[in-house]
Amino acid sequence: MKVFLFHTAVNPTVSDALSFIEQYHRRTAEKTTLIIIGDCMVEYRGRAKSFLDWGERIVMIKQDGTLLIHQPVLREPVNWQPSGSKNVFTIEEGNLVLRSTHKNPPEKMQIIFRSISGIVIASLRDQAKLLITGMENDVVNHILLNPDCIEEGLRIKKREKPVKSGVIDLFGYDKNHVPVVIEVKRGLANINAVHQLRMYVNDIKEGREDVMVRGILCAPRIPDMVKNLLSDYGLEWREVSCPMVLLDDWQKTLEDFH
Repeated sequence: MKVFLFHTAVNPTVSDALSFIEQYHRRTAEKTTLIIIGDCMVEYRGRAKSFLDWGERIVMIKQDGTLLIHQPVLREPVNWQPSGSKNVFTIEEGNLVLRSTHKNPPEKMQIIFRSISGIVIASLRDQAKLLITGMENDVVNHILLNPDCIEEGLRIKKREKPVKSGVIDLFGYDKNHVPVVIEVKRGLANINAVHQLRMYVNDIKEGREDVMVRGILCAPRIPDMVKNLLSDYGLEWREVSCPMVLLDDWQKTLEDFH
C-alpha cells in the first residue's frame, strides 16, 4: 500500500513559505496538489484583463498545472488558469509572488501574497470516473431495455430522432404499427413537457391531421393537471421510474441503517 504524502505549514513567513514549496512541491509539481490560504492580489492578462484587489482567498494548483482562485463564497473560482500552466514562485519586495503562464492560448497571471495563513501540499491518487444517475438517460435506457413497461408490443426504432421543433427522445411503433412518439422526463412532468410532446407529434404528422400518430409522456410523476391537458390534446402518459444504482463501494444497504 502506497503512503499518502501530506505536508502542512501554518502561518509561515514569506521565506519559510517559499522554502516549504521548494522542498515539497516544486520538484514534484506533477505529483502534488498545492493549496495556499492567504491575503493576496491578482492580475490577469490573456483573452481579457482583470484585477482583483487584496483579499483572503484559497489558491490551488492541481497536479496538471491547473490553477484556481476561490473567494470565501460562491462555487466557481473567481479566476483560474487551465491545465498545462507553468507556475513559478519567487520573493519580491517582501512578498511571495506566484506567476502562472499558459502558452495556447497565451495567458499570464500574477498573484502577490502579503500574508499566508497556511499551506497544504498533498500527493493525491484518483483514477475513478464520475458515474451519474438520476438523469433522463436512465429512464430512456430503462424503456429501451424494457419497452413493455410502456405497453406490450411496443418496438423502439430510434433514439433521439431529430424533427423540426427539436429531438424526440424515443420513436417507435406499437403492436398495430402506429407511430409512437415518447417524451421522457426524469422528475415531475410539467405543462411545458405536454406542449413539447404535442409539437413532436405534429412534426411527425407533417400537417396531415388524418395521420394516426400517438404521443406518450413518460415520467416518474405526472400531476393530474398535466394528465388532463394531455387528454385534451389526445396524448397519453405513463408514470415510469427506474432503479437508481450507483456502482461504487459507498452504496448503502439496509444493514447500514440498523
